[in-house]
Amino acid sequence: MAMSLLEIDGLVKSFGAQVLFGPFSGQIARGDRIALIGDNGVGKSTLLHVLAGLEEQSAGKVHRIQGIRVGILPQVARLVGGGTLYQAMEDPFRDLLAAEKELRLLEERLDREADPEALHRYDDLFHRFERDGGYAIDARIRSVLAGVGFAPDAFGRPVELLSGGEEARAALARVLLAEPDLLLLDEPTNHLDFTALDWLEEILVEFPGGLVLVSHDRHLLDRVANRVWEIAFGELATYRGGYSASRAARDAERARRLELYETQQATIDKHRDFIRRHHAGQKHGQAKDREKKLERIEKELVEEPREAKRISLRVPVGTPSGKRVLLTEGLTVGFASPLFASPDLVLYRGERVALVGPNGCGKTTFLKTLAGGTPPLAGKARLGHGVKVAAFSQTQEGLYEDRTVLDTILARTGLAISQARGLLGRFLFSGDDVLKRMKALSGGERSRVALALLSLMEGNLLLLDEPTNHLDLASQEILEEALAAYEGTILLVSHDRALLEAVATQVWEIRDGTLRVFPCGWSEYKERTAAPPATRPLAQEPAKKERPREPRARPPRPDKYQERKRAEEGKAREEAVERLEADLKAVEQELVAASGDGDAPRIATLGREYERLQAVLADAVAAWEAGASAPTSGEAP
Repeated sequence: MAMSLLEIDGLVKSFGAQVLFGPFSGQIARGDRIALIGDNGVGKSTLLHVLAGLEEQSAGKVHRIQGIRVGILPQVARLVGGGTLYQAMEDPFRDLLAAEKELRLLEERLDREADPEALHRYDDLFHRFERDGGYAIDARIRSVLAGVGFAPDAFGRPVELLSGGEEARAALARVLLAEPDLLLLDEPTNHLDFTALDWLEEILVEFPGGLVLVSHDRHLLDRVANRVWEIAFGELATYRGGYSASRAARDAERARRLELYETQQATIDKHRDFIRRHHAGQKHGQAKDREKKLERIEKELVEEPREAKRISLRVPVGTPSGKRVLLTEGLTVGFASPLFASPDLVLYRGERVALVGPNGCGKTTFLKTLAGGTPPLAGKARLGHGVKVAAFSQTQEGLYEDRTVLDTILARTGLAISQARGLLGRFLFSGDDVLKRMKALSGGERSRVALALLSLMEGNLLLLDEPTNHLDLASQEILEEALAAYEGTILLVSHDRALLEAVATQVWEIRDGTLRVFPCGWSEYKERTAAPPATRPLAQEPAKKERPREPRARPPRPDKYQERKRAEEGKAREEAVERLEADLKAVEQELVAASGDGDAPRIATLGREYERLQAVLADAVAAWEAGASAPTSGEAP
């Protein structure tokens, strides 16, 4: 059995009279990858803070093993301190960097005099520095920063100049570099692109410690988690298996709770009815017995399992469009300058397109161009016969106004007040909630208003820009079901990979100023465009080096540290060349196969990758040869 890192005994967390969850007992061991799920506001972030020791529990105990290193990424993450992005990443290595500084001072001292005490300290410190990965610090920092999406030219950027999204990615990088025993992540996928999401998944799947993960990314939860903790009805229940795998068990538990509650209520109603009818009659004694039984039952009353509220969504299609829904001719999309050029496209009725590409490439502008809100820079984008557009905007224009939720619905529809209230009730706005000002709503509430409006638009072409932003997991699944049942045509921009995988029938990718069409679903698109292993950021620490030599009885040469460092760097360069050569050969074989299949888009992609790898290999060989020919200690330069 894996060693327990943390044990929880009767944990309760409450705010005043409101109990968030508890009592709960459980443990987290090495290898546990726990998905912490539950509706918004049930206390997931609070539980992470309690586990990390940053917030006190109301009752119960949290036992952490001695010396445990806990790393937490809060939902709103900040980098403390100044300096550059790279320097902020050095914080987890401050002990190693201090050791490196001391090694150099000892070298200078040993260069001046033979000091047995200094020699002993040097050898001991040198071995610990090498054992703990001192040579790999730079490689690890660069690898993780690249993994979360930073280009090398951003490494020297001052921390105070980072945007909010960049700071969140940097905070994620720093907590991963610290390699804690217990890793607590609260929405780590915010601001990550698809490449970074794939990289993070691989890191978390291989993470050797304990992991508790809060995320709205269903794909990540399914890929990473092997256990589920769910906060519902003020309790915390545990399940084996990942998010989807545990769904049947979670549904069964809810059904069991409901059946137990209904059975008890039926018994209570039966006793009360008997008591009411016979309280003063011949069966008065039996009625008294029933009263005692009722008192015993009410002492152990089963709380009604209030089903978590869920939105109710159906997207109407209206009158079907003609066969050809969208046609473009020589289209260039942009504002003052071009964002991308598109080949001539024809989109047919019933197709579901995932529009993907890096942030800022023009996805939202393209949707606005198709909706008629932004004119093209060049060429034409023409809707087909009978096409009626229904759009969901990422920025939700008009939903930040001073009017109320109810007025917003009334202003955009012909509904009566009672009908508008009924509609809003299906999207979880009840009572005085409908009188809230739009500008005071949370992101999730604004998304639900936008979805309510979408449910009234009888369009046959949906233009959806990040529709799952701010939605909880259950609402995401309901939206997915509604889109899967939709009989019209869809053009979808989303970072929700589970949604793309369930809905898309083809993928349009915007990259390097060009739109490319992939006539396949999301999974096949990912396989076609997967980068060769050498082009992905390194996720692991370099292989363990050879064991250091035993300490010598005489003082070391003054440059012993630098000699060993050059040797290690030379070996790393040689291994990099070998990897690149293997990757180049693999791409060459794929090119031959693609040529045999006549797959023109794949041939073009592989050709560019082959040229890129050749250039990278040439630079790597040059660096290796330059290092090999550099003068060693004691040689004349």
